Amino acid sequence: MSARNGISDQHAAEHEIAKYETWFVDPGHGNSRAGWTSVIVMLIAITLGTLFFFLDMPALVWASAGLLLVGIILWPLLKKAGHGPKDH
Repeated sequence: MSARNGISDQHAAEHEIAKYETWFVDPGHGNSRAGWTSVIVMLIAITLGTLFFFLDMPALVWASAGLLLVGIILWPLLKKAGHGPKDH
C-alpha cells in the first residue's frame, strides 16, 4: 500500500492509476514548511482578531489584520528561501 495515495498497488493496477506520472497522481498538496508556517501565522491572526473584536479592542484588531498580511507575504518569501514544496 502506498502511504501517499492510500491505495494498494494491485488496486492501482486495476484502475490503471499506475500508468500516470507520480507528479500527476500526487502533486504534494502544498505540504511544505513555507505553506504550513504561513497558514499557522494566518490562523493565529484570525483567532486573535476575532478575540480582540469580541473584547472591543480595535487597535489590536487592526494589528491582527497586519499579522494576517505578514502571513500572506511569508509564504512566497519562505518559498524563495528554499522551504517550499520540493520537486518529485
